[in-house]
Amino acid sequence: MIISGLSAVLLAIPLSLSHTFMASLLEKSGLAQCFQEHTLGGPRIMVWSWQHNDDLSYLDTARVGVAYLVGRFVVDGERLAFDRSFSQIKLPAGVYREAAVRLEIKALDQSKLDSVADNLSKMIVSTALGSPHAIAALQVDFDARVSDRKFYALLLRKLRARLPAGVGLSMTALASWCLGDNWLSGSHLPIDEVVPMLFSLGLGQHQVTQWLAQSSTLSPNLFGGRLAPGLSLNEPRFFELLGSRLAKYKRVYIFSSHGWKRNTFLKATSLLDGGAGIKGGIGHD
Repeated sequence: MIISGLSAVLLAIPLSLSHTFMASLLEKSGLAQCFQEHTLGGPRIMVWSWQHNDDLSYLDTARVGVAYLVGRFVVDGERLAFDRSFSQIKLPAGVYREAAVRLEIKALDQSKLDSVADNLSKMIVSTALGSPHAIAALQVDFDARVSDRKFYALLLRKLRARLPAGVGLSMTALASWCLGDNWLSGSHLPIDEVVPMLFSLGLGQHQVTQWLAQSSTLSPNLFGGRLAPGLSLNEPRFFELLGSRLAKYKRVYIFSSHGWKRNTFLKATSLLDGGAGIKGGIGHD
């Protein structure tokens, strides 16, 4: 999660569109039918552990899971590079584990998309499953330019085909993909979860803020109920904007740019509770 790379520059969709029309467009556009029938289980609170030596040993494993960065894959034509994360994370026994990989595209050869996606999917699955601890899911973090979308859709299908049946597949998404630029609608992706990143929005922040102020937007029913918002402790305003919707999502992801300690996690649970969200999360010592 290279935060600067997650800036959601929204398409020019007029805010004057009626909220009823937008809700109808997003709910009925076929998004619910674009995903496989199985969904992810596990806890409702997920914390991202990203490039920090995090202490998460205190988590209540019945309520909280961890999505941890495995590393960054870079595609440059046919050349594939991998930068492994060497962060040290303290986790409680039995915690729900999700391996996260960051993808970046420097250049793509349109005539070799299939072979590149095939080789990359092999690398990703081998790396994600190579941990001594079993994972419940793989999460792919990327920002797809319009020209890259065909490749990413192909890659996700190949990842699903290579992953064991019991391992879920999650993807992060720019906020715009869930608030108007619904390119996912016709992609028929084998995804169990879509995580719109509601932070580091850059030029799109004002528009997203206005949309989220309306209770009809970012409905928990989007993507067939597979939507799980991604929030940051650095931007508590978005916890407030989602308000009571927080309790309706099957899962919520939380990012801390300063890493995780017990007091940091307590701040996160406080923000969730303030939106009638998900209480608890710290186990007994």
